[in-house]
Amino acid sequence: MRLTESHVSFFHDNGYLLLEDVLDENDLGPVIAEYEGIIAERAEKLHSEEKVSDTHADKPFTERLLHLANEAQEVTANLDIMQARGEATFNFLKNPKILDIAESFVGTEIICNPIQHIRAVLPKKSSQRAPTPWHQDAGVCWPDTDPYFMLTVWIPIVDATLENGCLQVMPGSHKMGLFRHDWNEAGLTVLPEHQPTDLTPKALPIRAGGVILFHNYTLHSAKPNESESVRWSFDLRYHDVYQPTGRPFYPAFLMRSRLRPEAGNTQYETWCQRWEFALENSKGAQAYRWPR
Repeated sequence: MRLTESHVSFFHDNGYLLLEDVLDENDLGPVIAEYEGIIAERAEKLHSEEKVSDTHADKPFTERLLHLANEAQEVTANLDIMQARGEATFNFLKNPKILDIAESFVGTEIICNPIQHIRAVLPKKSSQRAPTPWHQDAGVCWPDTDPYFMLTVWIPIVDATLENGCLQVMPGSHKMGLFRHDWNEAGLTVLPEHQPTDLTPKALPIRAGGVILFHNYTLHSAKPNESESVRWSFDLRYHDVYQPTGRPFYPAFLMRSRLRPEAGNTQYETWCQRWEFALENSKGAQAYRWPR
């Protein structure tokens, strides 16, 4: 999908852009199947260890993790991109449809930033974690990224609704610089007393396969999941190859280069090896600028 001047203008004015129907079943299906397999494997292991009473193999993707977690919360551990390291997920990071959109904002030499996540958000009543609080993505990076633009691409792989915890943003907040962030029970957040009082939050429900783009200085959060199912989504970050990543101890990967096309051809095995090495050798590294 190539963006229009109106799309780009709206993004720069508001700090976000919602696009429906960017990705289809061919794009999302392999990732969903991969995580279905991961969950199935964990279910069998937990059942063999008598930690769950049922593998819940009859439950759909949006519910199975929830039923397992109600008996064994450990099933939700280490599901993130760099931990699970699935090949379908790796291919998703360099999906041409996503890179085409990123190119409209960051240029032709596109890095996939190592701050990247898949999120399986359990219903509020079953989760041990609070909803994602108000924050800026710039706030979770080292200060060396402050002068630079980074594009977040937020992608639901199931419908994100008002009920199950869709994203919400403060339009225009990207023009107000970096807000102070503090730690609380929900994580790293901009507390209410430090948030702008003249901006109104806007909820962004979106169908699976849509994407929400936002600026690294845009204040955003997630509504609580009040549903009976799991809200699955990716948040990925892309930027120009010549700028810092904000996590120098983690690997970043060139996903597209118009100047040197062969340089953007990272192989899955290399991606896995570099993440394995980084996770092992970065233990104890200071990830955040804000002290706990």
